[in-house]
Amino acid sequence: MNEDIRQHAAQWHAAQDTDDMDWDGFAAWLEADPRHRDAFDRIALLDDDIVAQRGAILARMDEPRQMPSPVAGGRAGWRWAVAGGGALAAALALIVMIPRANPDVAWQSDTTGREINLSDGSRIALAPRSRLVAHHGDQTQLALTGAGYFEIPHRSGRTLSISAGGYRISDIGTRFNVATDAAATRISVAEGKLAVTSSRLDAPITLDGGHAMVARGATVSVSSVAADSIGSWQRGQLVYADAPLLLVATDISRYAGQETTVDPAIADLHFSGALKIGDGAKPAESLAAIVGVAARRDGVRTRLEPRH
Repeated sequence: MNEDIRQHAAQWHAAQDTDDMDWDGFAAWLEADPRHRDAFDRIALLDDDIVAQRGAILARMDEPRQMPSPVAGGRAGWRWAVAGGGALAAALALIVMIPRANPDVAWQSDTTGREINLSDGSRIALAPRSRLVAHHGDQTQLALTGAGYFEIPHRSGRTLSISAGGYRISDIGTRFNVATDAAATRISVAEGKLAVTSSRLDAPITLDGGHAMVARGATVSVSSVAADSIGSWQRGQLVYADAPLLLVATDISRYAGQETTVDPAIADLHFSGALKIGDGAKPAESLAAIVGVAARRDGVRTRLEPRH
């Protein structure tokens, strides 16, 4: 991985906290080279390390007042590292000096997904093409890239924390689904209750059973959903209620293994219904037929376009 890729990954990571984030450009950059996704994930984990060890870093700095203050309640202020230089090198050197109890533990899924069983009895169905990381081996501090369905038993005094797409989910015992990608971050609760926090939110959001949160850029919405539809991808089905085509196409790409894109002219058309997860372009073609748009095959890709 060359320095140019790493630098662009850092720039995209920092840009996510800005109001004019180019989400389409970010998605195109991720899709252009498999190394881009890997570089972006590494930058995100590094950012988490800096935030988690803020106190230790400040305590070891000769002149801590030179360190920029983080945004209240958030992490955006640490993104100074993108433009860093000497300050970044100093901070990284300090991180190396701080002992860590355990290395990160990661689970990666292929085209079929996988099941993860944590030591406290929690079960996680990791969706295809996804990655879950336990920071320093701590199974209560997780980071998700992609999607997963979580079944977390209640344990007195224990709170599970999951970071995904710039949001942190805190749970004490519930069943919920999380999906994060270039298009959006979606969190839906089938049973129980959880809290969502982020520097992008003015206040924490509480979600209980039958509710979902969708964050697209600076827009965050909460709505009611059918509890039995949450995590339906595990049963070979994708269920939607008034969902933009862009999000549906993103799911088809992940769960059906067929890269599906949407012409910007129809990206905000909405779809309600169910799609069977099949091989190849069948889900995309079914979606196109229902919504009344065209599905154009281009090698291994399917593009949804206006019907002329």
